[in-house]
Amino acid sequence: MRSLRKAICLAIITVLACGVFGGCSRSSSSSSSTPGEQTEKELPKPEITGGARGEFGIDKNINEATIDEYLGRGDAVYRDMRMLEDPAEYENIGGDRYLSGYVDGFEVVPLPYIIPVYNLPGAVGETYTGDTLFSGNSGWMFTPNFEESMSIIEELFPKDKVIFLMCGGGGYAGMMKTFLISMGWDPDMVYNVGGYWFYDGDHNVEIKKEENGQVSYDFENVHYHDIDFSKLTPIPESEDVEEVSVTGIWLNTNRTELEEDMSFQLSAIVLPNEASNKMTEWTSSDPAIAYIDDSGLLRGMGPGTATISVKTDDGGFTASCEVTVAAKESTEHLKLDDVSEEAEAFKASDPNAIMHELDWIDEDPERAVREGYYETDGVGYMVTDLWREAYEKDLQRAEEAAAARTEILNSLADGGKSFILLIYTNNCEIREYQAAEGAVKILEEAGIPYFYTNDIVSEYDRSLYNSHIDYNKAVASSVVIMKDGQIYAGLDPDAYSLKNDEDLRNWLEKYIDLDK
Repeated sequence: MRSLRKAICLAIITVLACGVFGGCSRSSSSSSSTPGEQTEKELPKPEITGGARGEFGIDKNINEATIDEYLGRGDAVYRDMRMLEDPAEYENIGGDRYLSGYVDGFEVVPLPYIIPVYNLPGAVGETYTGDTLFSGNSGWMFTPNFEESMSIIEELFPKDKVIFLMCGGGGYAGMMKTFLISMGWDPDMVYNVGGYWFYDGDHNVEIKKEENGQVSYDFENVHYHDIDFSKLTPIPESEDVEEVSVTGIWLNTNRTELEEDMSFQLSAIVLPNEASNKMTEWTSSDPAIAYIDDSGLLRGMGPGTATISVKTDDGGFTASCEVTVAAKESTEHLKLDDVSEEAEAFKASDPNAIMHELDWIDEDPERAVREGYYETDGVGYMVTDLWREAYEKDLQRAEEAAAARTEILNSLADGGKSFILLIYTNNCEIREYQAAEGAVKILEEAGIPYFYTNDIVSEYDRSLYNSHIDYNKAVASSVVIMKDGQIYAGLDPDAYSLKNDEDLRNWLEKYIDLDK
């Protein structure tokens, strides 16, 4: 690994020599693989696909399968948003943290240098967290950190060109598209092509080399736009905030289809980027068909068609999406695997329970003084070295327990097991019925094992977050049904869908046999 990192560093040094944000062009030997000039066919209007790929914003018509038809256009620029080496371990989700290859014609512009990266899967960890051209996040204002920030973006992503974005799996490209639209780019001229990991076309340029068991990366021939932040001029923070009115709102799709009990994340961008009040309100014309929460998470409730609308607080600008919900296909009950042994081990490895073992000290301070955990001056109590030692031991045990839980979840997911995962939420403001607690009673009566955890990534238990299960999709529900190691169905326990145990039982019985 040291030799590999050394090779990567040498390659990066070669690339960085190109200037503030210059790129090192590929050598002439690779020019033969560059897509030839072709008639510029008419471009279909950007239209996102359905399902998880649609939540990334990947285009339905121009994507990894069809991009070869649109390469080499004079009216377009092609940008791959990955880094040469990404700190995020994408191998954990079947990707590659190294730039192992790219589609010929695409130039590499690392998204993590442009804006902070958000909502990465827990399994991959964190990406680059250093300087960025802009601060901000999806849905809120992006603020330039340097005087040159905007000119760099305008040069790399010219507004008068069609922009094709790509990355490893589609996520970075989707974030970049959101950013560009927020900054005033025409949504109809920006395409999220998807991910190189799924490309199987004729213009693949491989960077990864393997000889005699040794892996190296041919980075010196990559057209890579680096950003030397030391050469940029920081913008000092300003206390003067000018009031900017909203001028419009953009919704990532005006039409989508999904099945009952399935969800889809809608994304709205309030314009302009500098707008002072970006608050919005989501509504559904028929919540019994399609329900939308305050974050834009859409859920199919029953067969039919409904309209989802989003409206800005400032100015009352609206955008809408037509949603068609199909009835879930009637199938035989899912056959759950016997995971009782793993469920017992999971229950026994409870980091939060370990960290609560010392709660008695606060509840009985006089005993704590007698046993040496507290000292007192007659007025108050102070912890002793004995308390600190006990706390550190418990903390280590909790970390080991959380790791054991993650290992159990990974073994089930990677092993293609079918099981029930219950996620407790304490968001009392919007929950009138706690489905996870109701499910415990129902599943125990039926003798069905389950895994019970918390939706909050706490200080002590990150087992679900660090697992190979899609954390972002899992925490949208309090009852998750896993099939063959993947999320098959999930239930959001808001009052609109469940009011009591009978409602929950009816929902569960659509998927599993409770009368064993």
